Amino acid sequence: MSISQKRAPKVVDPNLNRIITKLYDDINEIINAVNNNNSSLQNESYTGKTGNIKLQRKDDGTYELQGKTNEGWVAVNMTLRNSE
Repeated sequence: MSISQKRAPKVVDPNLNRIITKLYDDINEIINAVNNNNSSLQNESYTGKTGNIKLQRKDDGTYELQGKTNEGWVAVNMTLRNSE
């Protein structure tokens, strides 16, 4: 389940409305950058902008946390822990 986009509340003052709308646009951009409901086996190294992060499932069934840099995606392996 993906996280839904946030909608800016409407205000009467046009300048304040423009500022609030811009803030919500920025919030939604962050939501899109860090939330993807599919941690698929396909590594789409060409997608994303610098600063984006994602969880990626590897071919062997393990996971890694990835961050987008100017040079491409960098990764840190993750260990699955039981909640016992």
